Amino acid sequence: KSDVTSKNIQKAKLIAENNARSTAFKEMFERLVLNPKNDNTFKIDLKNIINFIKINQEASSITRFVGSFDVCFDKTETTKFFENNDLSYAEIFSVPISVFPIYGSPRGYVFFDEQNTWQSIWTREIDNYNGLLSLKVSKGNIFLKRKLKAKKILSSESKEILKIITYDQTKRLITVIAEPVLLKNGDFALKTSAKLYNKNGQFVANIYKNVKNFKNYENVKRNEKKYLEKEVKKIIYIYSESWKKSNLFNKDILTHIDLYVPIKKDKNWSNFINLVNDIPYINEFIIIAIRNDVGKVRIQFQGTVDTLFSIFNEKGLKFRKVKDEFILLNKD
Repeated sequence: KSDVTSKNIQKAKLIAENNARSTAFKEMFERLVLNPKNDNTFKIDLKNIINFIKINQEASSITRFVGSFDVCFDKTETTKFFENNDLSYAEIFSVPISVFPIYGSPRGYVFFDEQNTWQSIWTREIDNYNGLLSLKVSKGNIFLKRKLKAKKILSSESKEILKIITYDQTKRLITVIAEPVLLKNGDFALKTSAKLYNKNGQFVANIYKNVKNFKNYENVKRNEKKYLEKEVKKIIYIYSESWKKSNLFNKDILTHIDLYVPIKKDKNWSNFINLVNDIPYINEFIIIAIRNDVGKVRIQFQGTVDTLFSIFNEKGLKFRKVKDEFILLNKD
């Protein structure tokens, strides 16, 4: 939303539109580009890569313009801009991912508490997040809260993790833990960590781990909110960049695969075609043959086989390799 006052309404509106273009470019750049740096400067006329700009709401006076905008970028020109500036980028969105904040207090572990500082920071930051990760803070309810055991979650017990994923109706879970601790030397510290789990509740990887020392417990509590805000931003940034790195567009690698698609129901084939149409980086999709029970297609993909299957896995698809061809196994 822009609110601009100038000499006249025409000038104010022009400034507001330019501000909207700049803001939209910054958001797009940070969302897609690997390791975006704020000090990057580019010689670019934003009008050349923007398809159109739409004013949604508008209010004005003689010298003031207030409005909100939708900005649509031209895919071809944006891609050229990335390539001309040697920028690595991704444009694949993740499956829905739950974020489960746990805070270690003197009275025990706290979760599903919207008044808790750790939980509220995560809620705010995810609400403001504009990247490729489909994140949502797990809210739960009183019945789920009674069923869950914090120690089992911290021990990565898959059955306990799966309870949260099932309730949230997501495909992955990140547990994010913050806990003040007393160290062996008598100092206090604030430990933060993040772990990733798959749709079956199984541990996948440690995303982040850090320990910050403080002089005493009072010092921990005095600086806690400011420090935790930095930690939340850091965790989101690290995982977001890791996601982009695993799903980069690679113009220098061209992959061809032959794929068999079982057709058990009428919708199997049309659903697969629609899914493929929504996947970036696919340059060519050829139907080689189709029968009542199976179809064979050839896919030309800009990137590696691993990247392609990583994208398919995000859509719930799994494959089995037979010699130089692949068979679609199922869709979750």
